[in-house]
Amino acid sequence: MAKTVDETLFIDYQMSDAFDWSDSEMPVRDAIWDYLMEKNSHDTLKTEADMKPFMTMAEADVRDFVEKNLKTVASK
Repeated sequence: MAKTVDETLFIDYQMSDAFDWSDSEMPVRDAIWDYLMEKNSHDTLKTEADMKPFMTMAEADVRDFVEKNLKTVASK
C-alpha cells in the first residue's frame, strides 16, 4: 500500500516565512499572481497561463523569480 504524504508547496508559504526581506503574510502564490496580473494588464486568462509553471516549479526556481521580480516591488 502506497503512503500519501501531504507536503506544503513552497508557493503556499507566507511571504514573511519564505523571505527574510518580506513582512507580508500573503502566500507566495498570491504575491506571484498579483505581480503577474499587473504585468498582464489584469488579463486573467494570460495570468492563469503564466502561473501554471509555478505549480510544479522547483523551490529554487520560484525563489529566484520572486527575488528578481517581487523583491524590487516590495522595496518601493
